[in-house]
Amino acid sequence: MNNDSLASQAWEDFAQTLDRLGKELASEPFPVGPRETAEGYRYLARLTSFGLQWALEFSDPDFPSFYRYDDDVTKWGGPNVDNRYLRATISGTDAYRITGNGANTHGFLFSLHQGDMQLGEFGVYGEFWHDQLVTDEDGNFELILSPTNTTNAANWMALDPNARIVSIREYFNDWSIEKPGDYQIEKIGNEGQSKPPLTDSEIAQNIKTAQVWIESSLRFWNSYVTNARSSSEINTITPAGSALGGATDIAYGSGFCSIGDDEAFVIEGEAPDAWTWNFLLYNGGWFESLDIATRTCSRNGTQLTIDADGRFRIVVSHTDPGVANWLDTSGLHDTMVTYRFIRTTTSPVPSGRVVQLADLAEALHPDTKPFTTEQRRAEIIIRQHHISSRFRR
Repeated sequence: MNNDSLASQAWEDFAQTLDRLGKELASEPFPVGPRETAEGYRYLARLTSFGLQWALEFSDPDFPSFYRYDDDVTKWGGPNVDNRYLRATISGTDAYRITGNGANTHGFLFSLHQGDMQLGEFGVYGEFWHDQLVTDEDGNFELILSPTNTTNAANWMALDPNARIVSIREYFNDWSIEKPGDYQIEKIGNEGQSKPPLTDSEIAQNIKTAQVWIESSLRFWNSYVTNARSSSEINTITPAGSALGGATDIAYGSGFCSIGDDEAFVIEGEAPDAWTWNFLLYNGGWFESLDIATRTCSRNGTQLTIDADGRFRIVVSHTDPGVANWLDTSGLHDTMVTYRFIRTTTSPVPSGRVVQLADLAEALHPDTKPFTTEQRRAEIIIRQHHISSRFRR
């Protein structure tokens, strides 16, 4: 073994960085507490898993392929739990062909990005929705990415020279029936070509890229949530607006919930006129969604019950309140509530307030029906099956 190789030195630096980060995350400014710290180590492991695979296996713009990220086990940056996220590395000066079919999803969105927010790369250079595609009768399509549309392709996205990532957001609204699609990408002109082996210097650089991405992600998202919390009034909900680095057709709103064991946070509002919309919970500091398969920690417009007065009322609590619209904290006393109105023509502002569980009925619509244990188990079964289909197939 050549211990003087560039890859060997890069790996040693990488291991030292992980060791240092592991020591740091057990104290402020990161969340402090037995569960919070334990989940912090899991979070660092998740970042490491994604960062290494993305940099080492999926960073070649000459031989791109779609890589799933921000799923149920690699969470970062506050993912939308109604999405399956895919991304591929590209060069903004080359040309690519994407083929696929997403007919069984609620819909999907292509986006061209400079990179990741945590690296200071906020550029979004183009978006293309599923319903803008020309497809065949079965939903199959071909989409060309290139600086100019020299072939007069029916489906074309203009590449900016700074674009380095093409992403796909698949949306799932009815988890009982919708299924993920299938997509391929290839660089035009490289079809059927063999990829050359990575060199020592390339592997070293990829390890360094992963190292920077992992550390930047850990620090940036903790700071993002901490700053948002410090500038917010606890147990309130903010109006929806655009987010730097986010999709242009998505309005985001949020709030921070802090409740005791005998309390609930009730969110009330008017349903938006949106293509899809949802409310969900994140943990503090790590900006991860909670257990989306076995707990009702999110609800979209299909999963929410709207009351007779046309309004929704969501109950955030640690134990099942026996009503349909429960967001399960999984025992976290402090959570971040986020909502998204996607392709919406209205953005009604919801409200939030803390009530005693003993007084919950007074905060709900008088016609609110009880939700049984059997009903809860039935909806969790739907979640389990859907998440398995979306991410484990």
